[in-house]
Amino acid sequence: MTYNPETNKGFVGSSDLIKAFGWTDATLKTKAAGLVFNHDFWTDDTYSVTCAARTFPVAHHREFGRYELFDAALNDKERGGKAYAGKLVGFWLTGPRFGISGTSVGPTVGQPCPDGTKTTVMKAKLVSTTVGWGLSVSSGDLSRVLTSSKTAKTG
Repeated sequence: MTYNPETNKGFVGSSDLIKAFGWTDATLKTKAAGLVFNHDFWTDDTYSVTCAARTFPVAHHREFGRYELFDAALNDKERGGKAYAGKLVGFWLTGPRFGISGTSVGPTVGQPCPDGTKTTVMKAKLVSTTVGWGLSVSSGDLSRVLTSSKTAKTG
């Protein structure tokens, strides 16, 4: 498997999908038309929040999104193969088809305390940020992460 998260392009081989789902070649071939490849991305912040006399960490999902990717199945006969003509070799990922993303605001002074008490946030300090992405594939209700990466940054 090869995948470039900056261009959202790459190649996922049949063997990668068979391994991810635990399928046979025949099962993959029957389900191939219904596969959906997605590129997910996120930015998670960790804050130190003080409410009343208590200080505790809060994980905040600041940015998130998903691109559904165009894919094209590649058969062995398209590569000039003769012995296994028509065998599904894998899928070319050729970029985003459409996507959705969003952002949210982290805890700030004066907001209700995220611990569920009836107090307000007195202090909020950004401690660290983690940026990540993942390539996943879905078939009906089944979904598998094929590859992912995350990078932590201390604030």
